[in-house]
Amino acid sequence: MNAKLFEGNYRILSTLGKGGMGTVYLAENIRLGTLWAIKEITRKSGSKTDMFVEPNILKKLNHPALPRIFDILEDEESIYLIVDYIDGENLEEILKREGKFPEAKVIDWAKQLCDVLNYLHTFKPNPIIYRDIKPSNIMLTKDEKIKLIDFGIAREYKEDAGSDTVYIGTRGYAAPEQYGLGQTSVASDIYSLGITMFHLLTGISPMDPSFELKPVRYFDKDLSVGIERIISKCTMYNPSERYSKAMELHTALEQLESSQRSSFLGNSEVRLGDAVTLSTAPEGRIISFKKLIITVFDNAEFACELAYTAARCTNLNVLLLDLDTLNATADEYLNVPKYPKNIRSFEEPLDNTGLNICMDAADKKILTRELFLESLIQKLKNFYILTGNYNLSNFEYYSEASLNTLIEKAYELFDITIIITNGFIYDAFTLIALRKSDYNIAAVKADKITVRKINRYLVYLKEKQNIPPEKTKFVAYEYNGRTDLRKDIMNELTEGNYIGWVSCSQKRQVYRNMRPTYAKNMDKKIRNEYIHILSRFNIVPRRTLLGTIRDSLTLGMRKLRKAFAMRRKAENA
Repeated sequence: MNAKLFEGNYRILSTLGKGGMGTVYLAENIRLGTLWAIKEITRKSGSKTDMFVEPNILKKLNHPALPRIFDILEDEESIYLIVDYIDGENLEEILKREGKFPEAKVIDWAKQLCDVLNYLHTFKPNPIIYRDIKPSNIMLTKDEKIKLIDFGIAREYKEDAGSDTVYIGTRGYAAPEQYGLGQTSVASDIYSLGITMFHLLTGISPMDPSFELKPVRYFDKDLSVGIERIISKCTMYNPSERYSKAMELHTALEQLESSQRSSFLGNSEVRLGDAVTLSTAPEGRIISFKKLIITVFDNAEFACELAYTAARCTNLNVLLLDLDTLNATADEYLNVPKYPKNIRSFEEPLDNTGLNICMDAADKKILTRELFLESLIQKLKNFYILTGNYNLSNFEYYSEASLNTLIEKAYELFDITIIITNGFIYDAFTLIALRKSDYNIAAVKADKITVRKINRYLVYLKEKQNIPPEKTKFVAYEYNGRTDLRKDIMNELTEGNYIGWVSCSQKRQVYRNMRPTYAKNMDKKIRNEYIHILSRFNIVPRRTLLGTIRDSLTLGMRKLRKAFAMRRKAENA
């Protein structure tokens, strides 16, 4: 645009920005004295992008976070959009100065973006998919309000469309399906918003090497586990595993914000996703608050003992979810039935175990809180098991989406969910559990061959499934200090991901052949080993030297008082 006075009414003051879709100028309406933005879109021969997409979409919209279009002009070379001038700065420019932003501020901006995305995604007759959320397209006004600009590659969503005709979007921010793998949808915008939150919180661009999206707390431990979980869900590879709509994400952000600002249990402030010890119950059980999903890989016995200890030592509601599709054994290790007492019947159910009932309901999209709880087997007041009889026919029948639904419902209802999977890393259900968990545990024999095998699995999971190796923690199971690898060598072989051990026990071997469970009758030493493992996930407080000394003194005083009481009783007799 060469003329200083455009169309006789607008004086060009400066260039606001340039992009792949055109140049934006700041202009003054000389008659009214008002400021406007004029976007020049050049007619490019051979371009696969419809240059009229943006004006055709903008003229339909009316939302405070979106620019209004005032006029559309054109000549032989370009078309010109006259839109609201937004007095502010895009987040990319601010990010260059600030480096990164506080979590509370990013949550507030993300909620505002959810509001505008909800408006676009529910637009009639066809939802509008924005497809290019990134910091440079987000304006921050002087009064801290968010505006979404540049609709150059937005599109209307139509259910009968198989896939987008061309790859379009910004590499790094664009969802996998935008690379020609499927049709962009609501989930595509959710993905880009998750990547944008990642960038704003860490200051690390997804376009920078090594092009790897690690959890945000890998870069900043001060960020909450809650925001890490939200971003992880937004950026799942499979669109069906992300938030299903913008307002669902908005609700998650609002709950996180609320918990960080004003949620209290007792006298202690609780931050969603963070472990906070509140007090000690009269019977000595540790009371704490935590939301976690932990997958135990190919060791059902360890998972059962870990889950039992977590429930017994805390006031948390713990669910043991037995997803070993080859050999479900939680019922044997914990001496519980596979079948819940009160079950609802479905038309031609595949099986009436609790797990199969829930999977069937999830597949039919009727898995309610009430049905889920009815399908559980209760072992302790706060310990529940969901297990089943899987066979090849119902393994093939249930969809991956059903399992995603089941795990999401478990996370919604329980503080701790411990998932048992088999050792087959190509099993779709195993992979879903490993991806959706906060941590994975390999409880294995402490020898070089076994550890090397698991390390090879982790390389495969990283390269093929994008599961970070540091997400998997090692435990030496049935540990024998005389014959197994030393603990310092285990720590070296696992690259610092070794978190503890569970010793051998003759008592465990005896209880394997009895109806009573070893989990209930385990050695005190082994129970303490499990408590140490739980402390590594902040489910229970970590032991300190001072705490150990204090507990020893307390135990000594109790023994002395008991001895004096027995002596007085004997003297009085």
